[in-house]
Order: sequence, then C-alpha cells, then structure tokens
Amino acid sequence: MRHARAADPESGRILVLTLGAVAVAVALVAVIATASAVYLDRKALLSLADSAAAYAASQVDSDAYFSGGELAVTDASVRASVADFLETAPSSLTDAPGLAVTAPTGTPDGGTTAQVTLTALSRPAFLPWVLAPWSDGITMTVTSSARAS
Repeated sequence: MRHARAADPESGRILVLTLGAVAVAVALVAVIATASAVYLDRKALLSLADSAAAYAASQVDSDAYFSGGELAVTDASVRASVADFLETAPSSLTDAPGLAVTAPTGTPDGGTTAQVTLTALSRPAFLPWVLAPWSDGITMTVTSSARAS
C-alpha cells in the first residue's frame, strides 16, 4: 500500500529564483559590455586628440624657423593644423559619429602649447534597457595638449 505524500509548500520555487538570478546576471553583463565599449571609444578619441595636438605643435612657420625667430603656435595655426590633420587622417580613425573640434582648441599659454578638444558620440552596439536614456549615443569630450619645440 502506498502512502500519499503531503505536497511540499516549497516545491517548484527554485525555478523562479534561478530565473531571477539569470536575469540579473544577463543585465549585469550587458551593462558591463556597454561600459567597456564606451571606454574603448573614449580611448580611441583621446588617441586621435593626442595625435592632432602633436601634429599641431609640430607645425612651425618655416619663415620664423629659418630667421631664428620664436617658434610659437597661435590659436589660428592650431585650428588649421587640426583641421588639416583630421582631413588627411585615415577614415578608420575619424569615423566616430559626430566628431567635431570644440573649444578650447588653440594655445592656452600664448604660443608654446597646442591644445585640442574633440567631441564625438559613442554608440555601443547593444544598449540594455537600463541605459535607454542614452539610446541616441553617449557624448564624449577629450582634451589633449602638446608642447611646440
């Protein structure tokens, strides 16, 4: 003769707990992947700004150089050099959406330092619902400087 077992009140609840834990883990992985993508986009933009600042600082007026005059950069020469650099740079470096040169770009100390500020959007491939307010992209702004020598 078989005895009927009493129904366990805790039976079947582990499935709900497991599904909740999996959902939290997936959301966490999605947020970390998105943050990593934005970080890498920012590092690429900073590298581009570093290169543009170094290029602008190295563009010295040849007349001033050969006449023994002061080797100084100006706000206008920095902006022109940055525009020239971004125009001739490979498209793989300048393909960030919304890439723009913004203020303060120029020479903050009046002639020995070239400062470049770039702005672009980071659009990660996967944005979890937690980050939905930034679905149009995350604005990144970087500033780099280089000394003219």
